[in-house]
This record gives sequence, structure tokens and C-alpha cells, in this order.
Amino acid sequence: MADRVKAEQELITAARKATNTDETAPKRKHVRNCIVFTHDFKTSMPVWEAMKSQPLKANDVQCFKAIITLHKLIREGHHVTIQEALTQTKFLEDLAHGLGGGVHNGWQNYSVLIRAYINFLLAKLEYHRLHPEFNGMFDYREYVSLRGTNDPNEGYETIGDLMSLQDRLDEFQKLVFRNFQPASNNECRIAALVPLVEESYGIYKFATHMLIAMHQRVDGAEQALEPLRKRYNSQHYALRKFYYECSNLRYLTSLINVPRLPQHPVNLFGDDFVP
Repeated sequence: MADRVKAEQELITAARKATNTDETAPKRKHVRNCIVFTHDFKTSMPVWEAMKSQPLKANDVQCFKAIITLHKLIREGHHVTIQEALTQTKFLEDLAHGLGGGVHNGWQNYSVLIRAYINFLLAKLEYHRLHPEFNGMFDYREYVSLRGTNDPNEGYETIGDLMSLQDRLDEFQKLVFRNFQPASNNECRIAALVPLVEESYGIYKFATHMLIAMHQRVDGAEQALEPLRKRYNSQHYALRKFYYECSNLRYLTSLINVPRLPQHPVNLFGDDFVP
């Protein structure tokens, strides 16, 4: 019990430091403390309460850093984190609607990013509500394990919905780039791109594995799966562009390895397919 009390006190400190008003990225060690707490104690609710105790509506930068932290928490936290996050959608919605005009303490254009980021997070959570077999990082092997099957006939709607989420992510990352400020190092904005790169690549890898499996097993795959194939190919080129732009951001590449996709989409029919 004493360990839990001490851990919650440390969690409150970590949440406060991760969401301070400095226009910088949330410190990785503070975000990591929040994530580790969920694995140690099999709950994320104290993290949400710690965030709610911060005056997030009073400062756009502080709020933006909180959303980045929560996105990482939902992705990397204990599997119960997604279930608990689904009970916090009203808090997120209220946060988006309760912002000021987007200029606080001289900082500009964060409110539009916060609203868009929250909309993306709500879309991600809705996907997980509809498809509870997914973990926060869209791990294909865990998906197959939890489903108890890799029957690709069940996958059409799953992949279609996942590609819609990828489209939402693509729209948001473009908005982040458009809101870079010439007189700023944009560290705080770039920080949001880190989980977006990781999220998009997780979706891309899952879609690739699932579509290859479907093309091998679905009767008449060439025609039946053509809409998904076209969409996959389009998203491949959009991701290549996104990752290229990210690879030119020195601060971002100091934090993560930006994926390098092949020039052309994977042959979803497999190497033996002859068109």
C-alpha cells in the first residue's frame, strides 16, 4: 500500500512536469513514468486524474503536451489503458471545446492542433471500441493470437476501418506541418509527430500482413480486394512522403528512427504472383 501511495505521488509529479508550460517536448522520462505506472499497477486511472488536476484549459501549450502524453499512454500502456481511456472521452471532448482563442502567453495556433489531435485520439479510441482485439500499437501477432484465428474473410471491415484511421492520422500530421512557426524551433509541435510516426507505421505493418494473408486465402482476391489494394497503395505513397518530411527534422530523428519504406508498395499477392 505504501508503495502504491509513493508511486501515485511520483506519478502526479511526472504528469505535472510532462505538461509544464515550457514550449518544449514533454520529457521522455516523465512520460515513461506515466506508462510504467500502468504496467506496475494495472490501471491508468491515476494518470487521467493527474492530468485533470492540471490547469490544461488555461494554457494551450500545456494542453497540447498533455494530449501528446495521453496518446503515448494509450499506445504503450497496460492493455487495460484502452478500456479505461474509453471512459474518458467526455473529458477529452470537454478539453477540446473549452479552449480559448488559441493565443496564450504569446503562443499561437495550438488550439487548432489540440482540437484536431483530440479528434484523432477519439477516432483511435472508437476503433479500439469496435475492434477490442487490437492492442494500442496494432501488433499483428497479438491480434491473431487474441482472435484465435487468422481467417482473412473476417478482415475486410477491420482493414477498411483501420485505413480510415490512417487517413485521419495523415490529415492531422499535415496540419502539424502547416502550423510550424518560422520564428520557433517547433520542438513542441515536432514532439506530436513522434507517436504519429510510430502509430502510422504500426497501422501500415498490420495492413501489409493482413492484406497479404487475405490475398492468399480469399477466393477471387484480385477483383474482390481491389478497393483495399488501391487504398493501401495510395497510403504507401502518402506515408513515404510523411516519413521523408520527418527525416529532415533533426530533432525528430534524434528521438526515433524514422521508417524507410520501399519506393513502391509491397506486392500483396506474394512473390509468386504473376499479373
